[in-house]
Amino acid sequence: MINRRQSVRMFPNDRENILFRLQNYSKAPVINGKLQFVTGTPMVSEAIPYLETPAGYKYSLPLSLMRKGETTVQLPIVAKHRGVARMNNIKFLFPHLVKFKPNMMEFLPRFQTEVIVYPELKSVKGIEAIFEIAQGNQAALLSPYEDVLTPLGTREYVSSDPFHRIHWKAYAKTQQLRTKVLEKQVDISWSIVVNISEETKLGNVHISKHLENLLSYAAFLNQYAVKKDYQTDMYINGRKQQSPPYYYQEEGAGNQHLRESLEMLARIRKDQLILPLDELIHRMESQLYKRKTIIIIGEVPNGARKQLGIWQARGIRLFQILEEEGQAVAVPLEKRRMVHA
Repeated sequence: MINRRQSVRMFPNDRENILFRLQNYSKAPVINGKLQFVTGTPMVSEAIPYLETPAGYKYSLPLSLMRKGETTVQLPIVAKHRGVARMNNIKFLFPHLVKFKPNMMEFLPRFQTEVIVYPELKSVKGIEAIFEIAQGNQAALLSPYEDVLTPLGTREYVSSDPFHRIHWKAYAKTQQLRTKVLEKQVDISWSIVVNISEETKLGNVHISKHLENLLSYAAFLNQYAVKKDYQTDMYINGRKQQSPPYYYQEEGAGNQHLRESLEMLARIRKDQLILPLDELIHRMESQLYKRKTIIIIGEVPNGARKQLGIWQARGIRLFQILEEEGQAVAVPLEKRRMVHA
């Protein structure tokens, strides 16, 4: 079997084809065979019958191999829900020339094709007002910050202009005072914090029953930021073995950054181990090298209140995404009690 590494990226309800390419080096063809395999549940084929098993969906595709050639068989799929699916337990069964029991060839390497189903995009109201302006490198019509290395031209001097803004080369040519016009620049950046856990009244922490909605809101915020050319980074309090011990997407912008963010959201498991939000908030402190807006999706437990209060005292704007009457809404955190959503 030809086994090239590839990822098929989809949103729920998207349709694609998974290709299996097999090479027969024998001079004899193999007819009336079957290709069997099991897939994860984020995807399903509506065109091919399958059997539901504890490991996933089991398929059996008819397959005959031509002699000394390559044969391709395809599995049409529909993305069902968020997650990552692979093809496992791949076997090729074909009739024995003498015995009634078929021959079986098992594909032992890991099949390198994976299907990544992104979260559904669920809109959030009120995000138009969420931004924090700081000095940066994004051009803007209105901004308190200017780039002294990017002059746009000159204009007529007025008495209120500062002395250092006079364009002396223009004065030497025209014998008239001219003022430099500089490009205005801003940095609008968000930190998106996704709390995928819930805390009981007894203080026990478990995965949120609203996990899919939380990840869908995060996906929408990332897409919105890319459309507006905002810088974003993202923190998810799923525990990891390596450093950092949580899911983190570095600050960036653009379509490639969005794809990486959506992929990280897709890989969060429903049985994900949890890092307490107060520990995640504490670890974020070293990343806050500039003023930015922090958007928290999910509950804000009491254990995180102290650090969040310190950030607010430093002028950092905090928002929380809440569900109100079935609609997600962005609300300034200082207008809410910093407890369970």
